[in-house]
Amino acid sequence: METMLAARYLGPNQIVTETVPVPVIGSGEALIQVDACGFCGSDINIIAGTHPRAQAPLTVGHELSGHIVEIDDVSGEFKIGDRVTMYPLISCGVCYACTHGYAHVCRKLRLFGFDVDGGMAEFIKLPVSSLMKLPDGMSPGVGALIEPLAVAVHGVARTSLASVEVAVVLGAGPIGLLTALVLKARQVPHVIISEVFRARLELAKSLGLEAVTAGSEVLDRVMKITDGNGADALFECAGHPSSALEMTALARSRAVIVNLGVFKKPVEVDMQAVNFKELDILGSRVYERHDFADAIELASQLPLEKVISHAFPIGDVSLAFQQFLSSDACKVLILPSQAAR
Repeated sequence: METMLAARYLGPNQIVTETVPVPVIGSGEALIQVDACGFCGSDINIIAGTHPRAQAPLTVGHELSGHIVEIDDVSGEFKIGDRVTMYPLISCGVCYACTHGYAHVCRKLRLFGFDVDGGMAEFIKLPVSSLMKLPDGMSPGVGALIEPLAVAVHGVARTSLASVEVAVVLGAGPIGLLTALVLKARQVPHVIISEVFRARLELAKSLGLEAVTAGSEVLDRVMKITDGNGADALFECAGHPSSALEMTALARSRAVIVNLGVFKKPVEVDMQAVNFKELDILGSRVYERHDFADAIELASQLPLEKVISHAFPIGDVSLAFQQFLSSDACKVLILPSQAAR
C-alpha cells in the first residue's frame, strides 16, 4: 500500500507529521497532489482540542492548492494535470438553508479538515464537485490563499458599497488584510485597517493600506476624516471582545457592520449605540461557490504573495504551527513536496 506524509491532529495540543495510506479514489472522485496548504485561525481551536466537531485522529487543512494526478470524472470538466483548489464545504442538501439557496450556512455544515480528513498532506481525495480550477500561472502559495480570499470577498459582498466612502477593518490578520485589499479593489475611496501588533501594522502598510493602532488612535483618525460622524462601513475581522465594543463607536448613524471574525463565545456589544444610530449588523460565514470564482479572478490583481509570511515542509508541521501562533506571523504555509530540514 502506498503511503504519504500528513499533518495529523492526535489530541489536544498535538499536531505531528505521520505516515498514512494514500487515499484510494472512487467514482466521481479525484486524487490531488497538494502543492501548498495554509494554517487557518480555526486550526488553532482544532489543535487545542476545543473545536466542537473535530475529532482526533484528523488530517487538518482546508486552504490548499494542488494538481490532479488521478480522476474519475464522467463530465470531462477536469483532467489529470489541472491545477485546482478545494471548495471545502460539505452541506446536507435537505435543511432550510440548503433548499433555499444558502447551502454555505447549512444547519449541519461540515468541512474538509474539520469533520473529515483535510489537505495538509501530500495527497487528498476529493469529490470532483469540490474542485475549483486555478489558472496555470498562479503560484501554489497564492492558490492556497483563494479560500481565505473567498471569505473576504463574501464578507465585502454582504453589503452594498455604493454609498461607502470610508470603511474600517478591525484586525490585520490574514482575513482582515484580505478584506481591506478587496475593499480597495472594489474602489472604496478610504480604507483604514486597525491592529494591536506592530508586525501586522507594518505588513499592512507594505500592502499599501492605511494601518492604524487599534483603540483611541483609530477612533481619532476615523473621526478626523469624517468630521466626527464615523465610518460608513465596519468589517470586524479580529473576533476579539474589544473589537465588538469598538465597532459601534467607530460607526456613523445608519452604518453597516459586517462581522467576519468568529467569536468563540458571546461578547458584549453596545446595543444602545445600535438603537441610537440605527446600525445594521450583518453576519458573514465562509463563502458561496461564486465567491471562490470571484476570488480566483481577483487574485492576480492583489499583492497576495506578501501575505505569506512563512513556509515549511510537511515534516516541520509542529514547528510551523508554533510559528503560526506567534504575533509576527501572517499566513503560514505547508509545502508538502518540500523535503524536511
